[in-house]
Amino acid sequence: MKNDSDEFNEPYLPARYREIVRKKKQRRLIKKIVLAAVALIAVVAAYIVLSGIFMVSPPAPSPAPTAAPLESTAAATTVATTLPAAAPATTRVPATVTTVNPTVNPAGTATEMPEPVQTASANTYVTPAGDTGPAITEAQAKEIAQGSFPDLPAGEMTVDLATSPDFGQVWKFSLQAGTTTEASGMLDAKSGTVVTFNRTILPGGRSQNPVLTMDTARQIADSTVSSRYNGILSINLSDSRYVPLSAPGGTVAGSYRFTYNRIIRDYPCDADGFIVSVDAISGAITEYVQRWQTPENAFMIAEDALVTRSSAIYTVQARAQTIYPASVSTIHILSADIRWKDRHDPATTPRLSSIPLAWKIVFDDETLRAKANPTPAVGWVDAQSGELLEIAYRH
Repeated sequence: MKNDSDEFNEPYLPARYREIVRKKKQRRLIKKIVLAAVALIAVVAAYIVLSGIFMVSPPAPSPAPTAAPLESTAAATTVATTLPAAAPATTRVPATVTTVNPTVNPAGTATEMPEPVQTASANTYVTPAGDTGPAITEAQAKEIAQGSFPDLPAGEMTVDLATSPDFGQVWKFSLQAGTTTEASGMLDAKSGTVVTFNRTILPGGRSQNPVLTMDTARQIADSTVSSRYNGILSINLSDSRYVPLSAPGGTVAGSYRFTYNRIIRDYPCDADGFIVSVDAISGAITEYVQRWQTPENAFMIAEDALVTRSSAIYTVQARAQTIYPASVSTIHILSADIRWKDRHDPATTPRLSSIPLAWKIVFDDETLRAKANPTPAVGWVDAQSGELLEIAYRH
Protein backbone atom coordinates (compact mmCIF):
# COMPACT_ATOMS: atom_id res chain seq x y z
CA MET A 1 0.00 0.00 0.00
CA LYS A 2 1.25 3.37 -1.05
CA ASN A 3 1.49 6.13 1.54
CA ASP A 4 1.56 9.86 1.00
CA SER A 5 5.32 10.01 0.95
CA ASP A 6 5.55 7.38 -1.85
CA GLU A 7 3.01 9.19 -3.97
CA PHE A 8 4.87 12.41 -3.37
CA ASN A 9 8.11 10.81 -4.60
CA GLU A 10 6.55 9.45 -7.92
CA PRO A 11 7.19 11.50 -11.09
CA TYR A 12 4.71 14.02 -12.34
CA LEU A 13 1.87 12.33 -14.41
CA PRO A 14 2.98 13.26 -17.91
CA ALA A 15 6.50 12.00 -17.24
CA ARG A 16 5.24 8.76 -15.71
CA TYR A 17 2.93 8.22 -18.73
CA ARG A 18 5.73 8.61 -21.19
CA GLU A 19 7.83 6.13 -19.21
CA ILE A 20 5.00 3.56 -19.23
CA VAL A 21 4.56 3.94 -23.01
CA ARG A 22 8.30 3.56 -23.62
CA LYS A 23 8.44 0.34 -21.59
CA LYS A 24 5.43 -1.09 -23.43
CA LYS A 25 7.10 -0.36 -26.78
CA GLN A 26 10.28 -2.07 -25.63
CA ARG A 27 8.31 -5.17 -24.57
CA ARG A 28 6.46 -5.29 -27.91
CA LEU A 29 9.74 -4.91 -29.84
CA ILE A 30 11.37 -7.70 -27.85
CA LYS A 31 8.34 -9.95 -28.50
CA LYS A 32 8.59 -9.25 -32.24
CA ILE A 33 12.31 -10.02 -32.30
CA VAL A 34 11.76 -13.27 -30.39
CA LEU A 35 8.88 -14.31 -32.68
CA ALA A 36 10.93 -13.53 -35.81
CA ALA A 37 13.88 -15.53 -34.49
CA VAL A 38 11.63 -18.49 -33.68
CA ALA A 39 10.06 -18.35 -37.15
CA LEU A 40 13.47 -18.20 -38.81
CA ILE A 41 14.71 -21.15 -36.79
CA ALA A 42 11.58 -23.11 -37.74
CA VAL A 43 12.06 -22.36 -41.44
CA VAL A 44 15.75 -23.38 -41.36
CA ALA A 45 14.90 -26.60 -39.50
CA ALA A 46 12.15 -27.45 -41.96
CA TYR A 47 14.49 -26.81 -44.92
CA ILE A 48 17.17 -29.07 -43.43
CA VAL A 49 14.64 -31.85 -42.81
CA LEU A 50 13.13 -31.63 -46.29
CA SER A 51 16.55 -31.45 -47.96
CA GLY A 52 17.62 -34.57 -46.16
CA ILE A 53 14.50 -36.38 -47.37
CA PHE A 54 14.84 -35.43 -51.05
CA MET A 55 18.60 -35.89 -51.22
CA VAL A 56 18.39 -39.52 -50.29
CA SER A 57 19.06 -41.38 -53.55
CA PRO A 58 17.40 -44.70 -54.23
CA PRO A 59 19.75 -47.62 -54.39
CA ALA A 60 21.37 -48.00 -57.82
CA PRO A 61 19.90 -50.87 -59.81
CA SER A 62 22.18 -53.74 -60.44
CA PRO A 63 23.66 -53.58 -63.96
CA ALA A 64 21.92 -55.68 -66.57
CA PRO A 65 23.95 -58.44 -68.10
CA THR A 66 25.82 -57.24 -71.19
CA ALA A 67 25.24 -59.26 -74.31
CA ALA A 68 28.08 -60.02 -76.63
CA PRO A 69 28.26 -57.46 -79.49
CA LEU A 70 26.68 -58.58 -82.73
CA GLU A 71 28.61 -58.30 -85.93
CA SER A 72 26.68 -55.99 -88.27
CA THR A 73 26.84 -55.66 -92.01
CA ALA A 74 25.31 -53.12 -94.35
CA ALA A 75 23.37 -55.84 -96.10
CA ALA A 76 21.70 -56.98 -92.88
CA THR A 77 20.57 -53.50 -91.86
CA THR A 78 17.00 -52.65 -92.70
CA VAL A 79 16.18 -48.96 -92.34
CA ALA A 80 13.14 -47.13 -93.58
CA THR A 81 14.21 -44.97 -96.51
CA THR A 82 12.25 -41.92 -97.45
CA LEU A 83 12.83 -39.73 -100.48
CA PRO A 84 11.38 -36.23 -100.16
CA ALA A 85 9.65 -34.70 -103.11
CA ALA A 86 12.10 -32.75 -105.22
CA ALA A 87 11.72 -29.89 -107.63
CA PRO A 88 9.96 -30.64 -110.93
CA ALA A 89 12.29 -32.05 -113.56
CA THR A 90 13.36 -29.82 -116.40
CA THR A 91 14.97 -30.54 -119.72
CA ARG A 92 16.91 -27.29 -119.73
CA VAL A 93 20.63 -27.80 -120.04
CA PRO A 94 22.26 -25.28 -117.70
CA ALA A 95 25.01 -23.17 -119.18
CA THR A 96 26.77 -22.96 -115.83
CA VAL A 97 28.92 -25.43 -113.98
CA THR A 98 28.11 -25.73 -110.30
CA THR A 99 30.39 -28.56 -109.23
CA VAL A 100 34.03 -28.33 -110.25
CA ASN A 101 36.96 -30.32 -108.96
CA PRO A 102 39.89 -27.93 -108.56
CA THR A 103 42.74 -28.88 -110.85
CA VAL A 104 46.06 -29.68 -109.28
CA ASN A 105 49.44 -28.99 -110.86
CA PRO A 106 51.38 -32.27 -111.33
CA ALA A 107 54.24 -32.63 -108.89
CA GLY A 108 57.57 -31.60 -110.31
CA THR A 109 56.17 -29.52 -113.21
CA ALA A 110 57.81 -26.11 -113.40
CA THR A 111 55.32 -23.27 -113.49
CA GLU A 112 55.05 -19.59 -112.72
CA MET A 113 51.37 -19.95 -112.05
CA PRO A 114 50.26 -18.81 -108.58
CA GLU A 115 49.17 -21.62 -106.29
CA PRO A 116 45.52 -21.67 -105.20
CA VAL A 117 44.83 -20.04 -101.88
CA GLN A 118 44.49 -22.62 -99.12
CA THR A 119 43.32 -21.06 -95.87
CA ALA A 120 41.49 -23.95 -94.23
CA SER A 121 42.07 -24.16 -90.50
CA ALA A 122 44.70 -26.56 -89.25
CA ASN A 123 43.65 -29.85 -87.67
CA THR A 124 40.35 -29.82 -89.56
CA TYR A 125 40.67 -33.48 -90.52
CA VAL A 126 41.76 -36.61 -88.71
CA THR A 127 43.29 -39.68 -90.32
CA PRO A 128 41.83 -42.74 -88.57
CA ALA A 129 44.34 -45.27 -87.30
CA GLY A 130 43.88 -48.97 -87.77
CA ASP A 131 43.94 -51.69 -90.37
CA THR A 132 44.19 -50.23 -93.87
CA GLY A 133 43.61 -53.50 -95.70
CA PRO A 134 40.38 -54.20 -97.62
CA ALA A 135 37.55 -55.86 -95.72
CA ILE A 136 36.06 -57.14 -98.99
CA THR A 137 38.01 -59.93 -100.65
CA GLU A 138 38.66 -60.14 -104.37
CA ALA A 139 36.14 -62.97 -104.77
CA GLN A 140 33.50 -61.01 -102.86
CA ALA A 141 34.19 -57.93 -104.97
CA LYS A 142 33.61 -59.89 -108.18
CA GLU A 143 30.34 -61.29 -106.87
CA ILE A 144 29.11 -57.85 -105.74
CA ALA A 145 30.08 -56.23 -109.02
CA GLN A 146 28.38 -58.94 -111.07
CA GLY A 147 25.11 -58.43 -109.20
CA SER A 148 25.40 -54.66 -108.83
CA PHE A 149 22.79 -53.91 -111.50
CA PRO A 150 20.31 -56.22 -113.24
CA ASP A 151 20.45 -57.46 -116.83
CA LEU A 152 24.21 -57.22 -117.25
CA PRO A 153 25.37 -59.27 -120.24
CA ALA A 154 27.57 -62.32 -119.87
CA GLY A 155 31.30 -61.67 -119.82
CA GLU A 156 34.48 -61.79 -117.77
CA MET A 157 34.45 -59.73 -114.57
CA THR A 158 37.84 -58.50 -113.37
CA VAL A 159 38.62 -56.51 -110.22
CA ASP A 160 41.70 -54.58 -109.10
CA LEU A 161 42.44 -52.96 -105.75
CA ALA A 162 43.10 -49.25 -106.15
CA THR A 163 42.96 -45.91 -104.34
CA SER A 164 40.51 -43.29 -105.58
CA PRO A 165 40.99 -39.59 -104.72
CA ASP A 166 37.21 -39.32 -104.25
CA PHE A 167 36.34 -42.65 -102.59
CA GLY A 168 39.54 -43.94 -100.96
CA GLN A 169 40.40 -47.63 -101.19
CA VAL A 170 38.19 -49.32 -103.78
CA TRP A 171 37.86 -52.38 -105.95
CA LYS A 172 37.76 -51.24 -109.57
CA PHE A 173 35.71 -53.66 -111.63
CA SER A 174 35.25 -54.16 -115.35
CA LEU A 175 32.94 -56.48 -117.28
CA GLN A 176 34.49 -57.47 -120.58
CA ALA A 177 32.54 -59.21 -123.38
CA GLY A 178 34.95 -59.92 -126.20
CA THR A 179 36.60 -56.60 -127.07
CA THR A 180 33.80 -54.50 -125.56
CA THR A 181 33.73 -53.17 -122.02
CA GLU A 182 30.09 -53.65 -121.13
CA ALA A 183 30.25 -52.12 -117.65
CA SER A 184 32.78 -50.70 -115.20
CA GLY A 185 32.89 -48.97 -111.86
CA MET A 186 34.18 -49.00 -108.29
CA LEU A 187 33.00 -50.45 -104.99
CA ASP A 188 34.16 -49.52 -101.51
CA ALA A 189 36.82 -51.97 -100.36
CA LYS A 190 35.62 -51.85 -96.75
CA SER A 191 31.83 -51.84 -97.04
CA GLY A 192 31.29 -53.37 -100.48
CA THR A 193 29.01 -50.48 -101.51
CA VAL A 194 29.01 -49.73 -105.24
CA VAL A 195 30.09 -46.07 -105.43
CA THR A 196 30.34 -45.71 -109.22
CA PHE A 197 28.87 -47.65 -112.14
CA ASN A 198 28.92 -47.04 -115.88
CA ARG A 199 27.30 -49.14 -118.57
CA THR A 200 28.30 -48.85 -122.20
CA ILE A 201 25.58 -47.80 -124.66
CA LEU A 202 26.34 -48.63 -128.29
CA PRO A 203 24.72 -46.32 -130.87
CA GLY A 204 23.98 -49.05 -133.40
CA GLY A 205 20.29 -49.82 -133.90
CA ARG A 206 19.03 -47.05 -131.61
CA SER A 207 16.23 -44.71 -132.60
CA GLN A 208 16.98 -41.06 -132.95
CA ASN A 209 14.45 -39.94 -130.36
CA PRO A 210 13.86 -41.14 -126.75
CA VAL A 211 11.19 -43.68 -125.97
CA LEU A 212 10.84 -42.78 -122.29
CA THR A 213 9.75 -39.38 -121.06
CA MET A 214 11.74 -37.33 -118.57
CA ASP A 215 9.12 -37.97 -115.86
CA THR A 216 9.25 -41.75 -116.33
CA ALA A 217 13.04 -41.72 -116.21
CA ARG A 218 12.89 -39.56 -113.07
CA GLN A 219 10.74 -42.16 -111.32
CA ILE A 220 13.28 -44.86 -112.19
CA ALA A 221 16.13 -42.70 -110.87
CA ASP A 222 14.28 -41.88 -107.62
CA SER A 223 13.53 -45.56 -107.04
CA THR A 224 17.16 -46.52 -107.70
CA VAL A 225 18.53 -44.04 -105.16
CA SER A 226 15.93 -45.00 -102.55
CA SER A 227 16.55 -48.74 -102.91
CA ARG A 228 20.35 -48.63 -102.92
CA TYR A 229 20.95 -46.39 -99.89
CA ASN A 230 20.38 -47.95 -96.46
CA GLY A 231 19.38 -44.89 -94.48
CA ILE A 232 17.06 -41.90 -94.28
CA LEU A 233 17.65 -39.66 -97.26
CA SER A 234 17.57 -35.88 -97.22
CA ILE A 235 18.28 -34.93 -100.82
CA ASN A 236 17.14 -32.52 -103.48
CA LEU A 237 17.13 -32.90 -107.26
CA SER A 238 19.41 -30.07 -108.37
CA ASP A 239 19.74 -30.86 -112.06
CA SER A 240 18.03 -33.00 -114.70
CA ARG A 241 18.90 -33.10 -118.37
CA TYR A 242 18.67 -35.18 -121.53
CA VAL A 243 22.04 -36.19 -123.00
CA PRO A 244 21.90 -37.50 -126.59
CA LEU A 245 24.34 -40.19 -127.70
CA SER A 246 26.85 -39.34 -130.40
CA ALA A 247 26.73 -41.51 -133.48
CA PRO A 248 28.23 -41.39 -136.94
CA GLY A 249 26.35 -38.72 -138.84
CA GLY A 250 24.66 -37.15 -135.82
CA THR A 251 23.06 -38.27 -132.56
CA VAL A 252 20.67 -40.99 -131.41
CA ALA A 253 18.60 -41.48 -128.28
CA GLY A 254 20.86 -41.26 -125.24
CA SER A 255 20.04 -41.02 -121.55
CA TYR A 256 18.48 -38.81 -118.91
CA ARG A 257 20.90 -37.65 -116.20
CA PHE A 258 19.72 -36.68 -112.69
CA THR A 259 21.87 -35.04 -110.00
CA TYR A 260 20.82 -35.13 -106.35
CA ASN A 261 22.51 -33.08 -103.61
CA ARG A 262 22.52 -34.08 -99.97
CA ILE A 263 20.72 -31.48 -97.84
CA ILE A 264 21.95 -30.46 -94.38
CA ARG A 265 19.86 -27.87 -92.54
CA ASP A 266 18.25 -26.60 -95.77
CA TYR A 267 21.56 -26.11 -97.61
CA PRO A 268 22.99 -28.45 -100.30
CA CYS A 269 26.32 -30.24 -100.02
CA ASP A 270 28.87 -29.67 -102.75
CA ALA A 271 30.16 -33.27 -102.80
CA ASP A 272 27.76 -35.65 -101.05
CA GLY A 273 24.84 -36.87 -103.12
CA PHE A 274 23.92 -39.08 -106.08
CA ILE A 275 24.09 -39.07 -109.87
CA VAL A 276 21.82 -41.43 -111.83
CA SER A 277 21.55 -41.78 -115.62
CA VAL A 278 18.68 -43.71 -117.20
CA ASP A 279 18.69 -45.13 -120.73
CA ALA A 280 16.11 -43.14 -122.71
CA ILE A 281 15.00 -46.28 -124.58
CA SER A 282 15.22 -49.26 -122.21
CA GLY A 283 15.09 -47.54 -118.82
CA ALA A 284 18.26 -49.36 -117.70
CA ILE A 285 20.70 -47.62 -115.34
CA THR A 286 23.67 -46.46 -117.38
CA GLU A 287 25.44 -44.40 -114.70
CA TYR A 288 25.35 -44.38 -110.92
CA VAL A 289 27.48 -42.37 -108.46
CA GLN A 290 26.99 -42.45 -104.70
CA ARG A 291 29.01 -40.22 -102.41
CA TRP A 292 27.86 -39.96 -98.77
CA GLN A 293 31.01 -39.60 -96.69
CA THR A 294 30.70 -36.69 -94.27
CA PRO A 295 29.33 -37.31 -90.73
CA GLU A 296 26.40 -35.03 -89.95
CA ASN A 297 28.09 -33.65 -86.82
CA ALA A 298 31.00 -32.40 -88.97
CA PHE A 299 28.84 -29.60 -90.41
CA MET A 300 28.98 -26.27 -88.61
CA ILE A 301 25.91 -24.97 -86.82
CA ALA A 302 24.63 -22.73 -89.60
CA GLU A 303 22.94 -19.43 -89.04
CA ASP A 304 21.64 -17.16 -91.78
CA ALA A 305 24.44 -16.16 -94.15
CA LEU A 306 25.94 -12.83 -93.11
CA VAL A 307 27.90 -12.30 -96.33
CA THR A 308 25.95 -11.17 -99.38
CA ARG A 309 26.34 -12.62 -102.86
CA SER A 310 27.84 -9.41 -104.21
CA SER A 311 30.39 -9.23 -101.36
CA ALA A 312 31.44 -12.84 -101.98
CA ILE A 313 31.87 -12.19 -105.72
CA TYR A 314 33.93 -9.07 -105.00
CA THR A 315 36.24 -11.03 -102.67
CA VAL A 316 36.89 -13.66 -105.35
CA GLN A 317 37.39 -11.09 -108.10
CA ALA A 318 39.83 -9.14 -105.96
CA ARG A 319 41.93 -12.26 -105.40
CA ALA A 320 41.68 -13.25 -109.08
CA GLN A 321 43.02 -9.85 -110.07
CA THR A 322 46.21 -10.50 -108.11
CA ILE A 323 46.70 -13.83 -109.96
CA TYR A 324 46.04 -12.70 -113.54
CA PRO A 325 45.73 -8.89 -113.58
CA ALA A 326 45.38 -8.69 -117.37
CA SER A 327 42.33 -10.98 -117.37
CA VAL A 328 40.23 -9.30 -114.69
CA SER A 329 38.22 -7.26 -117.20
CA THR A 330 37.15 -10.45 -119.04
CA ILE A 331 35.97 -12.37 -115.94
CA HIS A 332 32.43 -13.70 -116.24
CA ILE A 333 30.54 -15.11 -113.22
CA LEU A 334 28.88 -18.39 -114.19
CA SER A 335 27.20 -19.15 -110.87
CA ALA A 336 27.22 -18.09 -107.23
CA ASP A 337 25.34 -20.06 -104.59
CA ILE A 338 25.63 -21.06 -100.94
CA ARG A 339 26.48 -24.66 -100.12
CA TRP A 340 28.48 -26.80 -97.70
CA LYS A 341 32.17 -27.09 -98.62
CA ASP A 342 32.26 -30.79 -97.77
CA ARG A 343 34.70 -32.25 -100.30
CA HIS A 344 37.63 -33.85 -98.46
CA ASP A 345 40.17 -36.64 -98.68
CA PRO A 346 38.26 -39.90 -98.16
CA ALA A 347 41.12 -41.22 -96.03
CA THR A 348 40.37 -38.55 -93.41
CA THR A 349 37.42 -37.82 -91.15
CA PRO A 350 36.31 -34.19 -90.67
CA ARG A 351 36.34 -32.98 -87.08
CA LEU A 352 33.24 -31.84 -85.24
CA SER A 353 31.72 -28.66 -86.77
CA SER A 354 34.57 -28.24 -89.25
CA ILE A 355 32.65 -28.16 -92.57
CA PRO A 356 31.84 -24.50 -93.36
CA LEU A 357 28.86 -23.01 -95.12
CA ALA A 358 30.28 -20.96 -97.99
CA TRP A 359 29.60 -19.13 -101.22
CA LYS A 360 30.79 -21.15 -104.22
CA ILE A 361 31.69 -18.73 -107.03
CA VAL A 362 32.24 -20.33 -110.46
CA PHE A 363 33.74 -18.07 -113.12
CA ASP A 364 35.84 -17.98 -116.27
CA ASP A 365 37.75 -15.46 -118.36
CA GLU A 366 38.74 -14.94 -121.97
CA THR A 367 41.72 -17.30 -121.73
CA LEU A 368 39.71 -20.14 -120.16
CA ARG A 369 36.87 -19.74 -122.67
CA ALA A 370 39.30 -20.05 -125.57
CA LYS A 371 40.41 -23.56 -124.54
CA ALA A 372 39.11 -26.66 -126.33
CA ASN A 373 37.84 -28.14 -123.07
CA PRO A 374 37.44 -25.13 -120.77
CA THR A 375 37.42 -25.74 -117.03
CA PRO A 376 35.91 -22.86 -115.04
CA ALA A 377 37.67 -21.40 -112.02
CA VAL A 378 36.18 -21.79 -108.55
CA GLY A 379 36.41 -19.60 -105.47
CA TRP A 380 35.02 -20.28 -101.99
CA VAL A 381 34.06 -17.54 -99.51
CA ASP A 382 32.94 -18.24 -95.94
CA ALA A 383 29.27 -17.23 -95.66
CA GLN A 384 29.69 -16.09 -92.04
CA SER A 385 33.08 -14.33 -91.94
CA GLY A 386 33.64 -13.37 -95.58
CA GLU A 387 37.06 -15.05 -95.54
CA LEU A 388 38.39 -16.41 -98.83
CA LEU A 389 38.67 -20.12 -98.10
CA GLU A 390 40.03 -21.35 -101.42
CA ILE A 391 40.45 -20.42 -105.05
CA ALA A 392 41.36 -22.63 -108.01
CA TYR A 393 42.12 -20.34 -110.96
CA ARG A 394 44.64 -21.47 -113.56
CA HIS A 395 45.18 -20.70 -117.22
